[in-house]
Amino acid sequence: MIMREVSGESPLIVVCTAMCLGIVACLGNIPASVFCLFFLFLLYARGMLLHMVIGLVLAAGAISLSPRWTDIPDGEYRFQGTVVESGFLRGTYRIMLDNVCVGGNNIRGRVLFNVYDNVSDLPKGSIIEGTARVKKPRPQGNTGEFDYREYLLSKGITLSGYIKDQAQVNNLRAGRESSFRHGIISGFSQYARPESEVINAVLTGDCSGLVYSLRDSFASLGIAHLIAISGLHMGIMFIFGYGAVFAMLRILPPISGYLDTPFIAKAAGLVCVVCYTAFVGCSLPAVRSAIMVTCIIVSLMLKRKGTLLESLALAGIIILLWKPHSLYSSSFLLSFSSVLGIVGVYRRLQDSPRWVMYIAVPVVATAFTLPITMIHFGFVSLSGILANIIFVPWFSFVIMPFCIAGAALSWLSADISQFLLSLSFDAVGIIFKTGEIFGGLYPTACPGTVWGLMCYCGLIVAFFSSASQLRCVIVCVSAFLIAAIPVGMHIYQHYQPLCFDFISVGQGDSVLVTKGQRAVLIDAGGSHTGFDTGRFIVGPHLLRRGVTSLDLVVATHSHPDHIGGIPFVLERFPTSEIWTNMEYDWNPDFQNMIRIAHRKGIPVKNVCSGDMRHLGGMNIEVLNPRECISQRRKNMDLNLQSIVLMIEDSGMKGLFMGDVGGLGEIRLCRLHKDLSADVLKVGHHGSKNACQAMFLERVKPKVAVIPVGHGNVFHLPNRLCLDRLTQHDIATYRTDINGEVTISSRDNALLIQSGDKVRENLCR
Repeated sequence: MIMREVSGESPLIVVCTAMCLGIVACLGNIPASVFCLFFLFLLYARGMLLHMVIGLVLAAGAISLSPRWTDIPDGEYRFQGTVVESGFLRGTYRIMLDNVCVGGNNIRGRVLFNVYDNVSDLPKGSIIEGTARVKKPRPQGNTGEFDYREYLLSKGITLSGYIKDQAQVNNLRAGRESSFRHGIISGFSQYARPESEVINAVLTGDCSGLVYSLRDSFASLGIAHLIAISGLHMGIMFIFGYGAVFAMLRILPPISGYLDTPFIAKAAGLVCVVCYTAFVGCSLPAVRSAIMVTCIIVSLMLKRKGTLLESLALAGIIILLWKPHSLYSSSFLLSFSSVLGIVGVYRRLQDSPRWVMYIAVPVVATAFTLPITMIHFGFVSLSGILANIIFVPWFSFVIMPFCIAGAALSWLSADISQFLLSLSFDAVGIIFKTGEIFGGLYPTACPGTVWGLMCYCGLIVAFFSSASQLRCVIVCVSAFLIAAIPVGMHIYQHYQPLCFDFISVGQGDSVLVTKGQRAVLIDAGGSHTGFDTGRFIVGPHLLRRGVTSLDLVVATHSHPDHIGGIPFVLERFPTSEIWTNMEYDWNPDFQNMIRIAHRKGIPVKNVCSGDMRHLGGMNIEVLNPRECISQRRKNMDLNLQSIVLMIEDSGMKGLFMGDVGGLGEIRLCRLHKDLSADVLKVGHHGSKNACQAMFLERVKPKVAVIPVGHGNVFHLPNRLCLDRLTQHDIATYRTDINGEVTISSRDNALLIQSGDKVRENLCR
């Protein structure tokens, strides 16, 4: 029996697995089919029904006792709390508070505030009071989108908002950052090298300087885990402490003869792990990693059999009791899955030569983390396995020793410290250069949770089952099913009709048009306050829809709320062609888009009325602008020059207006006889002059979609525009209210899906 063979004589694995099942059931975010797979996995543990019940009870207790989102209405409140974390993230200064009182209510959990004006550093331990606006995170606007509220809960944050002006915040008691840690962080700030930010993040846990270009350099090689505090870093710190004490005791024979040298060395290593965790600020990932490493090392110190897997299960139980929402954290899943793979390799190949283990460990660890990587991120490194074989030791035994030694000697000798740190910077630079030459991220369609669990069933059976025949049969079946799902999805997509996905990107535009395996992206939202809609919304949406390459990207015009996310899309998704409304614009987003296109060899075409293209049975026609524009001129109305597209096949027609308003609508009516369409993407986010009566009578749409941001400062869509749509009896959808809107043709009908609502309207 699989579970019996895996668990052996220990009930800890059964309890841990039952806890995972209980947490999943309590949170209710996984399909019923997934529950069945978990239950099936558990039922193999015969004679351990009591332990299963214990696990489920522990899960229910942990969920009931865990902090929940604070039910306080949005608005301005007086607050007071203690700063536990502060710093910049994606260009925004953030403070995390504990022991917080908001509007006279004591908050259970931590509070996160963004600070916008007059920012000054607030050290850890500071007690502050002031006025802040509490604002609940918006629910997911797109299907399968990153759940920001769940992410905050996984970090123990139960309330969020922002502070307009830090000058209005009173510092009741100034906190003191650890002078040693603060000195190291300040020391790294003097280096004008990107490598210093990597070393700073690894050594101190301060990731404020890690821009996405630095993260992407490591991600392109599949070694992004090296710059995030994880079990690897804790393991390295343990090895340092263990090695130093072990060597010291060994060179002192009179002492070593009376002491248990290995035991004392392991204890010293654990002390280093604890000290490092405290040094990096006891962040949640660091504490999780420390618990995992501590459980494994303590079990080894006790010299119990079967300890590795039991210790991993014990660590899981402790962490889930402490933070049950960690089960949905990618860092938690990646850490545990990689360690599970390493344990499996050790059990299966413990008698093999060291070089076999050296190669097998990163290969299997990558295999165990691959399903999670694909589900959570949708990109797979093309050189991940080889890069991990090379750079994990390089990072562990070259970079880390140099940067630790450089930081430790900073108070003794500035010259020696600077020399050692420069060596660590050069070592990181080698990783950057390697990533530029050999790195690459390949987009993969996001598989479902069922697919991921099937992968794990096969991997667990392959590495932990002792019944060779059973293992062979189940692995073969799992491999077949795992391969069959993507193939089935590919065949299914081939026969899909024309579909319009109006992606919820806030105050901006983005539409994905698909037919079969052809895909066209019209705009990609904006990039503002450090939030890249291409990276966080549009890219993940493409992957969830099974789109890994684009036949055409249309930049309707150069306003940032339309093209700000396109650079990321071009970087990550192979693109055949780009359409623009002009050859040159001084907008930095536009120039960045053109620069990336030239670097990647993507043709850029300046289009105007009359240009057409046929893709997989759908016809794409440009209706506006009237003529090609070489470059942006002063006082030019970019909205009026937006690219307007008519996209149709035999079943459905869509008219996409860009930011063209009332004047442009009248011009289109004069220039084009046939403007009829089933679906209308309203121009200029539903402004006052959009959707003129004459225009609506010519188009006669069944459905109108308005891309608009929630609570936008422009107060769009305008009431007059909405009234005109209502008067013409047009079904109207808004991305700020309805979220993502998907429209497809089915049997002479429009199938409209928004959120949980599905309705049908006859096309003809």
